[in-house]
Amino acid sequence: MSEGFESLIIDKTLREAGVLLKQTPDMPTVFQDLQFDTRKVTKPGTLFVVKGDFKADYLTRDLLEKISAFVSSKSIQTEKPQWLVSDSQIALASLSAAFFGHPEKELTILGITGTKGKTSSSYMAYAMLDQLTNHQTALFSTIDTILSPELHFKSHLTTPESYELFRNMRRAIDAGDHYLVMEVSSQSYLKKRVFGIHFNAGAFLNISPDHIGINEHPTFADYLAKKKMLAENSDIFVSNIDDAHGQEFIDHARSFGAKTLSISEKLPSDVTFTIQRADLDQSLFTVNHNQRETQYLLDIPGSFNIYNAVTAITMLEAIGFDPSKENAKKALADLQIPGRMVKIKTRSHGLIIVDYAHNGQSVSTLLNFLKSQHQGGRIIIVLGSPGDKGEDRRAQFGQVISKMVDIAYLTTDDPGSEDPHVINDQIRTAITNPQVELHEELDRVKAIHLAIDQAGPGDLLLLAAKGDDAFQKTNHIDVPYLGDRKAALQYLAEIEKI
Repeated sequence: MSEGFESLIIDKTLREAGVLLKQTPDMPTVFQDLQFDTRKVTKPGTLFVVKGDFKADYLTRDLLEKISAFVSSKSIQTEKPQWLVSDSQIALASLSAAFFGHPEKELTILGITGTKGKTSSSYMAYAMLDQLTNHQTALFSTIDTILSPELHFKSHLTTPESYELFRNMRRAIDAGDHYLVMEVSSQSYLKKRVFGIHFNAGAFLNISPDHIGINEHPTFADYLAKKKMLAENSDIFVSNIDDAHGQEFIDHARSFGAKTLSISEKLPSDVTFTIQRADLDQSLFTVNHNQRETQYLLDIPGSFNIYNAVTAITMLEAIGFDPSKENAKKALADLQIPGRMVKIKTRSHGLIIVDYAHNGQSVSTLLNFLKSQHQGGRIIIVLGSPGDKGEDRRAQFGQVISKMVDIAYLTTDDPGSEDPHVINDQIRTAITNPQVELHEELDRVKAIHLAIDQAGPGDLLLLAAKGDDAFQKTNHIDVPYLGDRKAALQYLAEIEKI
């Protein structure tokens, strides 16, 4: 900050976070900047927080001239003073909050978690709340970070690193925001990115096995426990009790003193809803809360998206807003979410759906809905599975393809440090249906072209798991990617002249 970051505040912050082990002598009185990424160290007098796989080789002479002290969980071989801490991730989150003036205390924050639907539900809550607050609402999502109508950019993580999270909160406040809607991933609790944040309202959508494996959660029990941490840190908690774990989240939130609201289509609950229409064109549903019924329209297909919408509606009501007002209802009805249930109608290559469904459960749920709405033609899918995480998805994808797909094109999807061909072999191993026509094309754009070529007028083609993602994460490099929707539209413009 402009007035500097004082050592006394740093020391106090680390002590209150419970992570300070010791401090070396000759610590500067004040610092001019806080950073955790060596590429972003530009100011003399920087306090640098060491996290992750840090190597002494990173410390060039130029860096050491700018870095005045370190915060680290391991002693660094340097003459620079250091704060030694028990957990550098908690240290980074705590220091970032203090450095940016605790912006989390100035915002009303809504957090949404779940295996699938976080992005959609967050966009829905944001669209309505932004109207109801006269554009004083920010959004932190997997796709976009929106700080104001003029200030928005593509996101790199579902929940940003703690430094970026608190920095963007401060930027949102400076842009005039008073409210924030954000996705809260299990990884954000595993990596302590949201340490110290208390949510005015939190919500649980659903859970199924995902993000289990190397670099992620060791077991489903750990994944579930990290999801539950949002319930532990919310004043009000909304939960979908039609999910097998929904009531468990209600009980957990109550045990931490939260007010709770249950939602259900099927069971007695605080908020109920009925579906009048849910097809490929639109959804129409009625929400019943406090003996008041309100009908809503949604232009995003799928009954599962109605659950996402009801969650968003309930959260807004819980913090004192009325989503039944016409401007909020219109915002929900008009909403289109990039890369989520995007429909592309073609002249001679059937119906193309672009969606971010990126694990076995979400792809299965999506295909069940699509098959119910699009009968008679073949089901064609283009998908891959990411590297360095979510290894369990690979077998899940293979099982879903075996049961529900006629033609599959296995391709590349954020392979990281792994060989995408090896990843696809693991998907292929789980495909036990000999009737499935199987192809592999590692160039994702080319795979989309080939799938479109093969699709006939009555077929349905699903481009899964990538959506409008603008990068392929390959060997620690974000390689620019066109996005599935653009790849399909550009090719269709060429072959169908649309």
